[in-house]
Amino acid sequence: MKSIYLVGFMGSGKTSIATYLQSRLEWPVQDTDQMIEEHYQMNIPSIFKEKGEETFREYETNILHMTKQEKTIVATGGGIIEKEMNRKWLQTNGTVVFLQTSWEEIERRLMDDVSRPIWNNKSRDKQRLLEERLPKYLEVADYVIYTDGKSVEEIASEIISKINA
Repeated sequence: MKSIYLVGFMGSGKTSIATYLQSRLEWPVQDTDQMIEEHYQMNIPSIFKEKGEETFREYETNILHMTKQEKTIVATGGGIIEKEMNRKWLQTNGTVVFLQTSWEEIERRLMDDVSRPIWNNKSRDKQRLLEERLPKYLEVADYVIYTDGKSVEEIASEIISKINA
């Protein structure tokens, strides 16, 4: 069975859902942000600060191609869909689940999160960024799961029922 790639905006729950799915499916989890930090020996805020977003996106593409394509749950970074090359790769190599989350819910979840460079860049219009990315998420998605008001368990169950249908 193909790997499951979770895509969605920051704060949509990709990492939490991946961890919960791991316990239900007994598949390993790969987190592209964590893989970037391990592979390049830098944390993501430092990569953004010292090398810039463009370099980070290159690293992200390299790491995406290193993910396992069978029986693995992959939590991707929110901007992985920015590059057309990544969108095509995702569509070809995995089952893609878009965790769609409203702007209001994202704001609520990330209110006190200081670990995200794009979220903490006050000059960046994050709501507009979400609106710009939405068509790209929809383009790659095999399944769309609406996450607002749902628990991690409910979302994971929904994903499992869709991929097993």
